[in-house]
Amino acid sequence: MKKQIIIAFLIIITTIFSIIPSANAVENVPQVQQDNANTLKALGILKGYEDGSLRLQNKIRRSEFITLVVKLMGYDTDADIDNIKVTFTDISSKHWAFNNIKLAIKYNLVAGYPDNTIAPDNDVTYAEALAVVIRALGYENTLEGEWPNNVVNKATEINLTTNLTLDPNHKLTRGEMSVIVYNALTVSFNQ
Repeated sequence: MKKQIIIAFLIIITTIFSIIPSANAVENVPQVQQDNANTLKALGILKGYEDGSLRLQNKIRRSEFITLVVKLMGYDTDADIDNIKVTFTDISSKHWAFNNIKLAIKYNLVAGYPDNTIAPDNDVTYAEALAVVIRALGYENTLEGEWPNNVVNKATEINLTTNLTLDPNHKLTRGEMSVIVYNALTVSFNQ
């Protein structure tokens, strides 16, 4: 029932935002990206810049994407992270996303790279973003095959890739990210 209410709410918000001219209309991005981003902004998942724009054509960094998924899952309200150890060698408590990284570790959203880094300021790739969302939704243990095709195939199967066809190593824009996160709102959790 709760999921049906959320879906109905999303449909209403998307319809409203597709009728009202967007502040992002000057951005050269597909309408679905603008609509999805506006919905995420209305839900408090995506924040705009100080000038009100969403800059959907900009690349999105790994730390920004992790923060969005933490918000998507509602983990940002969890203040019990003092005992969470961050062992990644390339991030410190001075990084703006440090607490979100801690939350992502707590909820097993991120694994980092084999060299024990997380590269928080690197652009996130399509496959990396899909992997985080797949973990968040509980599908990681259902992956079959080799990286990155296993992640792309699973994401396609559960409809995370609706309205997107990208190379696994493509560096995501904020607009493309909005499509993945929006699609995640309609995917059932794997229990």
